Amino acid sequence: MTADTPRRTALAQRLAGLSPAQRAELERRLADRAPTAARERPARIPPRTTGAGPLPLSWSQEHMWHRHRADPSGAAYSVPLKVRLEGDLRVDVLRAAFRDLIARHEILRTTFGESGGVPYQLVHDAPGAEVEHADLRDAEDAEAEVAARLAEEAARPYDLAEGPLFRAVLLRTADDVHMLSLVLHHILTDEQSTGLLLAQFVEAYDRRLHGLPAAAAPRLQYADYAVWQRAGQGDGAAAERLRRCVRRLSGMPAELSLPADRPRPPRPTGRGGAVGAGIGPDLWHRLRALARQERATEVMVLLAVFQSLLRQVSGQHDITVSLPEAGRGHPDLEDMLGCFFNTVAVRCDLSGTPGFRTLLGQVRARCLEAYDDRDVPFAKVVEAVTDGRAEHRHPLLQTMLIFEREGAGRPVEFAGLRMTPLQAPTGHRGARAKRDLTLAAVDQGDTARVDLVYDADLFDPATAQGLLDGYLALLSSLLADPDALTGPGRR
Repeated sequence: MTADTPRRTALAQRLAGLSPAQRAELERRLADRAPTAARERPARIPPRTTGAGPLPLSWSQEHMWHRHRADPSGAAYSVPLKVRLEGDLRVDVLRAAFRDLIARHEILRTTFGESGGVPYQLVHDAPGAEVEHADLRDAEDAEAEVAARLAEEAARPYDLAEGPLFRAVLLRTADDVHMLSLVLHHILTDEQSTGLLLAQFVEAYDRRLHGLPAAAAPRLQYADYAVWQRAGQGDGAAAERLRRCVRRLSGMPAELSLPADRPRPPRPTGRGGAVGAGIGPDLWHRLRALARQERATEVMVLLAVFQSLLRQVSGQHDITVSLPEAGRGHPDLEDMLGCFFNTVAVRCDLSGTPGFRTLLGQVRARCLEAYDDRDVPFAKVVEAVTDGRAEHRHPLLQTMLIFEREGAGRPVEFAGLRMTPLQAPTGHRGARAKRDLTLAAVDQGDTARVDLVYDADLFDPATAQGLLDGYLALLSSLLADPDALTGPGRR
């Protein structure tokens, strides 16, 4: 295996799972991006200078650090990952493979301190985390025991100063079946990093099993990126990107009026709930077809419908919804483990009664503008727009749309083992609410699933279900006749 094997393996698996329509869509998007890809490659990120004082946090890490401080006992920002391993698993080899991974990546042995109110990160030489192992073959109900143990692991709080912030538990349920649970604090990881971690575990296990040396450490560590990012935020280009974001978002309403069942409490508890439903193949295919016709993406169509729903229930036409962004715009970051996520805000004017196709064009244009400035830290945008007085009721912090493509469930064969990543149950999304309303959509190939995660301080389950039903009805209606006029009363 080469150092690039995990990336190629993961990419091949994702490409193999694409339907013909998805492949055509990928080819179209790559063609659209060709002029951009032809531009000069940006300067490489340099390794940090050693002995330069405390290591700063990246902007994404600082956001997570503040969130954790607001709720240190909760598990809102735990990232659980579990896989089923079938075959002749060598526990000693697995443990050694994880020690190799932790030694290879500084971020997996990092903790966080504070000096004068300013957080910093501290990289440790010792691994800190070990794989716990329990044999449940004699348990009366092994499946229930596994579920309880994994739920317990996901709910355990973290101490960012003490660590470790990466936990691994291996549970044996049969002679040739194990369940592996990995739980990381979000300050260490993001969605892409969890996939990279699994791919690199496969390589590390294979190397250990065959007596090969561990893979070499990467040229860059996450702390190098944090130092580089902080240094670049003071240049003129970064300042101009922030000014563009502020100009697009200035003059927003003070609050989006949502149909809450209760007044907002003085201090949010973060209690959440979730309701969900499926999108059948006919409707999902129509959505994709409209996206192709309008040179848009699925998320743009879903967002246009979501903003239409928010217009209906709020009676307002100035609607802003936040979208998560991978935050890996520089090519040096593609294979790095760490927390890179950012957030962009898409603001649209839904006044009048535009046809849905016209509205989709506006949403597409606003999304592209937001993506152009995806590297601007969202925390800085919120601070600038609100003059540092942001509250949870501000539209920038009230709603979000998340779009994912399901692919984590495909098994991987390696070293005589079959590894099947298991999707976390949808209900976990509702354990904690980070926004008033979050619409989470998952592309499942020929179908999709949508979940509406809601703040239980504000909404009853019946109200959330009514909002989700309204969204699905609106989606069906607008896709049936994209040229029909939209309006506050359309369903």
